Amino acid sequence: MPKMEYAPLSPSPRPIRPRLIIHGGAGNILPSNLSPTKHHAFTSALLHILAQTHAYQTTSPLPTALDAATHAVTLLENCPLFNSGHGAVFTRDGTNELEASVMVSRGLKKRGVGVMGLSHVRNPVQLARQMLLRGETDLDSGNGEHRGPMVADEGGVVKKAGGAQGHSQLFGEGAERLAREWGVDLVEPSYFFTQNRWDEHVDGLEREKRGLCATWDADEF
Repeated sequence: MPKMEYAPLSPSPRPIRPRLIIHGGAGNILPSNLSPTKHHAFTSALLHILAQTHAYQTTSPLPTALDAATHAVTLLENCPLFNSGHGAVFTRDGTNELEASVMVSRGLKKRGVGVMGLSHVRNPVQLARQMLLRGETDLDSGNGEHRGPMVADEGGVVKKAGGAQGHSQLFGEGAERLAREWGVDLVEPSYFFTQNRWDEHVDGLEREKRGLCATWDADEF
């Protein structure tokens, strides 16, 4: 039986130039569904974010691919036009619950992490980034059990349990406790509100009352 061996790839004859690709969301977002003013606003915002991230990529010391990707997503989260961060859509109950995930192909013990159900973290992707980077140490901390980020002893006293404790997915309050511990920017839930998203939310509920699909209509979504 042939012996399987790992053979490094031969050096590329030409250096690889990194590429950054962003998108402003999924769904039925077509020029025909947007007014010229809105279409221009979305296009301009995306081009501005690309330009800002390109400038960031040329700073010294050069940022990593993870740094550049999370920088671009942070700018998307800060722009009220897109469904992330400030300007995120509302849940059925009229709240904002945010999520983010990051992945790398090599170099870190954890290759991918995600945070979900956030209502106070200004930039969810920054919390996900911290969770990925801090995975280098939290896998080696504590007593080896993969418990949550906070645990209570027999007396009910809540104590830190050494970071994410090996988890790759965290939700809600537990994730936000880590955000506070790690110094990630926190905001009041009202920060994520925009009038445009609220009007869309109310319109969706009204459409449902009339027997129309609130979200998944093929012509609307």
